[in-house]
Amino acid sequence: MTLRRWILVCAVLFAMLSVVTASAAPKEITFWVMPNAPDETHTVWLNKVAQEFQAQTGVKVNWEIVGWDTAWSRIAAAIATGEGADVSQVGTTWNPQFAATGGLEEINIAEFGGASAFMKANLDSTTYKGRYYGVPWFAETRCLFYNKDMFAAAKVNPPQTYDEVITVGKAITKALGPGKAFAMAGTNAWDLIHNWAIILWANGGDLVDVAAKKAIFNSEAGVQAMRWYVSLVENGLADKACAEYNQPQADAAFINGNVAMCFMGPWNIANIEQENPTLNYGVVEPPKGSKGRAAFSGGSNLVIFKASKNKDAAKAWIKFLLEKEKMVDYTQHLSHMLPATLAAYDDPYYSTGVWKTFKTALGYATAYPPLAVWGDIENAIVSEFKNVLSDYIVGKYKADDVKRYLDAAAKKVDEALQREK
Repeated sequence: MTLRRWILVCAVLFAMLSVVTASAAPKEITFWVMPNAPDETHTVWLNKVAQEFQAQTGVKVNWEIVGWDTAWSRIAAAIATGEGADVSQVGTTWNPQFAATGGLEEINIAEFGGASAFMKANLDSTTYKGRYYGVPWFAETRCLFYNKDMFAAAKVNPPQTYDEVITVGKAITKALGPGKAFAMAGTNAWDLIHNWAIILWANGGDLVDVAAKKAIFNSEAGVQAMRWYVSLVENGLADKACAEYNQPQADAAFINGNVAMCFMGPWNIANIEQENPTLNYGVVEPPKGSKGRAAFSGGSNLVIFKASKNKDAAKAWIKFLLEKEKMVDYTQHLSHMLPATLAAYDDPYYSTGVWKTFKTALGYATAYPPLAVWGDIENAIVSEFKNVLSDYIVGKYKADDVKRYLDAAAKKVDEALQREK
C-alpha cells in the first residue's frame, strides 16, 4: 500500500470513528426552573423525573433552580451570549418580550398536541407576532377568598358583583369593626396591576386597542375601576395601612384571620394549610362587573433557546413534563398552581372544592397583550396607580384626579407602543 493510499485510509477511518463517538456520546440538556415549590420537595421531584427521562431517552437533564430575582438577567444573558440553558421556565408576560429579541426557538405547537390542547389565555401568552415561542406549562388566576366565620358573624353571603363587595363589606365593618372587610395590595406591590385589570375588564374596558397601537385603559371603565379600588380604603372596608401593602402583606392579613376578603391565588392555599390550617374559608369567582366576570391569566411557559445545540432533546423534555400524570402531580403537590393543559383537568381533583372555582375562572381569564414593550406598559400603569394611592396616603386624594393619572399613564404607554417592533 502506497503512503498516499495509507493516509487516505487512515483519514476515512478517523472520520468514521468521530461519527460513531459523537453519536455514542451521552446527550445532555440544561433546564432552568424557578422556585415553584419548597426546595426540600422540589429538588426530590426534579431528580426523580430527570432520572425517569434519562432512562427513557438516554438524555441527562442538568436542572438548576433560578430565583425570580435573577431569572430575567440570566435569561437575557443566555440569549445575548448563546450560552446557558437549553430549556427555561419563563413567566407568561416574559415570553413575548424575550421572543422579540430573536433569542427563542419558534415552536410548532402541533408537536405538543396543537392549540386545542391548552388553556387559550396561556397559549396566547406564548405568542409574538402571531407565532409561537413557548409552550404553556402551568397557569394561575386570582379569585375572591372569604372568611366563613366572619361572614356568618355579619350575616352576609359571598358577594357576586363588585357592588355587592361594597355592600357586604359595610355590613362586616359594622359588625366587626373598621378595616375588617378587605385586605388589598398597595404602593409596595409590584403586581398591583393584576387586581385592577380584572375590574377594568369586568366593566368592559381593556388595556390597549385591538391593533395594539393605542392605550384605552384611561376610559370611563378604567377610571371607575381605579376609583372602586381606592374606595376600599377610603370607606374603611380595608385598613388604611393597606394602601402601602405589598401583595404578601395583604395575603397574610387574610390568612391570619384578620380580614374577611382578599383576592388571592391557588398557591395561597398551601400558605393557609401551613400557617393557619383551621381557617374556615371559601373561594368564589371574581365578582361580576357591568359586563360580566373577568379574571387574569398568569403562570409560566417553557421555552427553548435558539442557541441550543440539543433542540430535539429539549422538545422531548418539554413533552415529558406535559404528560398528564406529571402535570397533575406537579400542580397538585408542588406548585399549587393549575395545569395549562386541558387533558390534566380530566383528573377529578380539579372538579371539586375550591379547585373547581379556579378552573372555572381560568376558563374565561384574559392574558396581557403579547408585546415586546409589555414591561414598559406595566411599569407606566403601576407607577401612576401608585401615585393615586400615594395621594390617598397623604390625604390629598380626589376621585376626579384618577382620570388625570390614567391619562399620564396612557401617554407613556402610547410612546411605548410606538417602539413595538
